[in-house]
Amino acid sequence: MIDPDRWPPDVTPISVEELDKLGLNAKNQLFWDGKRIEVRNRLDLTRLQQMLAIIVSVAAVLGAVGGFVTGLNNASIFLCARGIDWLSCPMQAARSTALQ
Repeated sequence: MIDPDRWPPDVTPISVEELDKLGLNAKNQLFWDGKRIEVRNRLDLTRLQQMLAIIVSVAAVLGAVGGFVTGLNNASIFLCARGIDWLSCPMQAARSTALQ
């Protein structure tokens, strides 16, 4: 059962006489009194919110790049310890200079 008492104060119910103003077209778009009803959910940010969003986005990208580089470095060290040197092997270069 519909309870209009729970509606926001600025919303009023449509009477039976006004129902003939509602209509649908072939694309199931809703019209009121011949005018299309548009629903927009637009996100409006203040300048401060935009700047913070940009800063957070840049920090996220830099964090992702840093994580990738750290993983690549760890993979290099892991593979070098097992004699696979298709990535650079910094540990091997350090040992060869220490032995000379």
